[in-house]
Amino acid sequence: MNKDNLFRIIVYSISIYLIFQNNSISINICGWTILISHIFKDITNLDKWPRWCEYVGIILSILLINGGIQISNYFIVFLGLSKFLAHMRQIIYNNNRYYY
Repeated sequence: MNKDNLFRIIVYSISIYLIFQNNSISINICGWTILISHIFKDITNLDKWPRWCEYVGIILSILLINGGIQISNYFIVFLGLSKFLAHMRQIIYNNNRYYY
């Protein structure tokens, strides 16, 4: 299994985890947004996200951080921080490398 397929499994698993959080609608919306956007990316074989997606990713990360703090789920806070750093890194370096 290559890194891209492993990453897809992780992203889909995390998005489903976020969708099924009972305590926060904003976290559920983030999960749905991540799931739908990554399904779209995989179906269309999109090689690179448009620039505006980086800013949407940052907004989603802030929602995850705030939502995770509100429900005391620090795994979600960690996910939000990771997402924030990945999208900030992409804005700065623009090399299509987010996490690995």
